[in-house]
Amino acid sequence: MFRESGLTVRALLLLACAACAAGVTAPVGAQAPAAPSTRRALLIGVNSYQAVPGLSGSLNDVAAMREVLVTRWGFDARNIRTLTERAATRAGMLTALQQLVSAAGPNDVVYVHYSGHGSQVQDLNGDEDDGLDETLVPQDGRTGGVADITDDELDAIFSKLRAASTLIVLDSCHSGTATRALEIRTRSLPADTRIDLYRAPETRTRAIVPRMQSRYVVMSGAAANQEALDGPVDGQDRGFFSYSLSRSLAVSKSNASPRAVFAGVEQELRRMQAQFGRRSMPEPQLEGPPALLDQPLLAIRGTPPTAPRLASIEARSRGPGRVTLVNGMLLGAAPGSTWSLYPPGESAFTRAATLAVATVVQSPTGSLDAEAVVNPGGKSIPPGARAVMNTPASLARVIPIRIADVPPVQRADLEAMLRRTIGNVQIVGPGQPARFLIDMSGGTLRVLSADGMQVVAVLDTRTEQWSAALNRVISRSANASELLALDNPASRMQVTAQIIGKQPQSRDIVLADTRPAPLRMRRPGEPRGAQNSLQLAVTVNADAYLTIVDVDSEGNSNLLFPNPAQRPDFLPEGRVFANVPVLLPDSLASGNRAGFFWDYGPPVGLDTIRIFASTDAETARLIRERVRALQPGTASMGAIPASSGAGEGLEALRLDLGGLATRGIATVTDTATPAPSAETTQAPDWAAATVSVLVTE
Repeated sequence: MFRESGLTVRALLLLACAACAAGVTAPVGAQAPAAPSTRRALLIGVNSYQAVPGLSGSLNDVAAMREVLVTRWGFDARNIRTLTERAATRAGMLTALQQLVSAAGPNDVVYVHYSGHGSQVQDLNGDEDDGLDETLVPQDGRTGGVADITDDELDAIFSKLRAASTLIVLDSCHSGTATRALEIRTRSLPADTRIDLYRAPETRTRAIVPRMQSRYVVMSGAAANQEALDGPVDGQDRGFFSYSLSRSLAVSKSNASPRAVFAGVEQELRRMQAQFGRRSMPEPQLEGPPALLDQPLLAIRGTPPTAPRLASIEARSRGPGRVTLVNGMLLGAAPGSTWSLYPPGESAFTRAATLAVATVVQSPTGSLDAEAVVNPGGKSIPPGARAVMNTPASLARVIPIRIADVPPVQRADLEAMLRRTIGNVQIVGPGQPARFLIDMSGGTLRVLSADGMQVVAVLDTRTEQWSAALNRVISRSANASELLALDNPASRMQVTAQIIGKQPQSRDIVLADTRPAPLRMRRPGEPRGAQNSLQLAVTVNADAYLTIVDVDSEGNSNLLFPNPAQRPDFLPEGRVFANVPVLLPDSLASGNRAGFFWDYGPPVGLDTIRIFASTDAETARLIRERVRALQPGTASMGAIPASSGAGEGLEALRLDLGGLATRGIATVTDTATPAPSAETTQAPDWAAATVSVLVTE
């Protein structure tokens, strides 16, 4: 576990081959009967520890993953064991793991999830390059005589697993860092120095499966020197990585590979990066034989997929025009999110089968349920109806800011200025979720990310421009967050985008792509290249219309593509064809086919770029018109334009896109069963991808 050799269970994904693990072959000429297949899961979560600081999101992680496994991946709830809080002691965890390994058959699918603290201890058998074993901290960890569970112990247990496919998720970290914000915590503890506890025979075991014989794919939730974060996400405490993984697994295809699931995790981490004002996020790592990275992850070999296409929750009618989304908060049902409602038993979740669309208005305090209003309001919602997310909640309605370490007089002035210049700001106190922290020393004001670990901006309050600069910082975050909230989780489309010139990744080790690509402003007369001019490679899995939007470091929203400088014969109307990669622009050489370049000028800082693809021209025009309304200028050859914008415009676009799900829905009596119209069966679909750029001079 956690070794560069790739032999281990360090954190997130592990696929095991039954033949390799069991080492059993049938006699020549004999054909053994197919063994039955069962999907099994063990979910472990700890918030409250006996002897170390607690966490807030582990139990919600476990509950959310259970919901996803049952409703999306076909796990029988009777075959899911949950081990939480006082049951998740060292003895309890080891016993549960060993029982799972013993029960799993050669055709089974196994899922194991751990959310809690991780740590390190001195390596006693010489198998770690850094001299440290990684550990999981059980609920009774760090009490007298109780050792952590080492990676060697886990390797020894899982080397005996016979399952055809195994996915192991360990959402913890080992860096020992800490955050300033009480509500955002790292899932790590300082290394255990009680070395004698680890000299006992039962903790000296090590994995013995040679790498070339193994069929392991390994993903870590964060690099060894990074923090796995735990805190409020979309109105609920979660592990940031577990949240991203649950969102990805909720919508992944039945034959999704580790690489495909990992790409979905990246998208969610980018959205959270903007939400919390961070320049970077922890970088999960995917490692293994390249061929296995593209093999199905949770599919039962030789069995056609029968599970629903998407994760869903129950929608329970509360009378005309209202529903309760049962346990909706587990899957992101924050106020402002929209959900498509379907009949009981629906599994394909096509637009043609949509009964209505529900918009979440509140979540009762202390409840995982969400209350929502229904459109059309007269639509009858039958018992057992299912709901799937249509669009996530807006992040720009309210911008919570905590002011810390500021003298009382200056604090009052600062609060007044924030309320005067930023209409939707909310000043919050300790223990309440915040998007930014602000502190002040002398005449220097610092804006920090929500966890207090990254400096977003440093402002000199003795100048006249500091309040306008602060407004730009907050505005940029609001607009970038709102841009990333323009999402369609139920889409059948897939968009991939990358920046040409960004450092390629190793085939054996894939890092989550959360760091922005570095580009600098192009100097007069300087030749264009990947270091000073943006070029994107985009692929869509369906015929589509592309629209590309940028939010710059001052919060300005800009329409990059299509643009007026574009030649008429270069991707007319932004049309691209299924699975055909395109370069935008096609070349950085003078006289290119595109007719334009994307050279960066002021302002410096972080830009967020969202690439939209829609199956119909009308949806593409809707996006483009909304973005154009936010900018006085238009894209032109030679520069990405400066403009002004506001989060309210992108919020309106989010509502427009969410409303697409209501196309073709008709309010009819319960006995009427009209045939679907062509418009209903061919409802528009859209999807999006994100890249980011750090612009320097």
